[in-house]
Amino acid sequence: MNRLSWYTPGESTEELLCQAGHVGIYEGDLKQTQFEQGTASLTMQRIIWADSSDPDRRLVLHHSLVISMEKHHKSMFSKGGKIVVRLEKPKSGNVGPVNSSQYDTIRLVFRHGGEDDFFKKYEDAVRRKTWQRSSSGSSSSGSRASSNLRSVGISGIERRLAENHQKTHETITQAFDDMSKLMETAREMVSLSKSISEKVRSRKGEITEDETIAFKSYLLSLGVSDPVTKSTFVGSDSEYFQRLAKEITDVLYEHIKENGGMCALPEVYCRINRARGMELLSPEDVMNACGALSRINSPLELHRFPSGVLVVQLKTASMESTVAQTLDFVSKLNRASANELAESLGITVILARERLLAAEESGLICRDDSIEGLLFYPNRFME
Repeated sequence: MNRLSWYTPGESTEELLCQAGHVGIYEGDLKQTQFEQGTASLTMQRIIWADSSDPDRRLVLHHSLVISMEKHHKSMFSKGGKIVVRLEKPKSGNVGPVNSSQYDTIRLVFRHGGEDDFFKKYEDAVRRKTWQRSSSGSSSSGSRASSNLRSVGISGIERRLAENHQKTHETITQAFDDMSKLMETAREMVSLSKSISEKVRSRKGEITEDETIAFKSYLLSLGVSDPVTKSTFVGSDSEYFQRLAKEITDVLYEHIKENGGMCALPEVYCRINRARGMELLSPEDVMNACGALSRINSPLELHRFPSGVLVVQLKTASMESTVAQTLDFVSKLNRASANELAESLGITVILARERLLAAEESGLICRDDSIEGLLFYPNRFME
């Protein structure tokens, strides 16, 4: 690090060739550094590195110290692409972060990419010895060499960094503004869906059945058209949970029927809230509503496996029929894993494992826990 020097304000105007953010400077093969993240600006004379957390903390590396350089692409073990620079011994009177160092190389680590373009222009600047030119000469010749280069000073680099920070701030502010507008629009759409639902119910004689079905399909594409809310049932939790249980039945019955006859409680929570849109339910409310399924004569019921896993399942899917279905699947394959059962029935691996454990508890299948994993076989001893 004794090749690097602190930046001195008020130095001459320089031509900016390239700039990259999220760049760290490491010495030799060390894994730690005080200069973890900053913006590296490549000019005709040097590299100027500005700390991201403190823009006034800047380091300078002059091109005249460079002996050679090489580029390394990012690997699975590295923090990012890097440029390794071999340097001459520093000149006397150099004022930098350290007075002496045993290393003659430094690494520029590019965490967010950009090392390819930076290396190409850095290597070209060192090869052409651009630092030997005067400020005016380098500025004019650089303008002739490329129309993409801009003649700017250190103050220009500072302005560019400030502009980038301002743009980032404006983008974040706009994103939150857009989110607020989206939330307002969503509330309006839910209110509109409720209004249309009321009109459809009040004008049954004037609207054909096909038009009514079309209307309802449009509303359901937005979520539940008229979600049950707790504020409607102040002081009556029992009625509230029963209405929620009916809503859960309406939303999930077909899905559960077509996917193995049961659905894990976390999936029930996700699906009902996705359908409700803005009126989200708490996990406790979903749990209580599922417990109320048995009180509303629903075709669904809440079931707890011996391991404690909770599922909402079809009432017709009794434990005896579930175990028999699981045994039939294992018998056909002669052996089966939870993954195979889950893939066959379209259910989660956790539910498939619970089915297999329930069948094992009944003595109809037995397990083989080996290096191949947990497999289940028909229990030939019971035959």
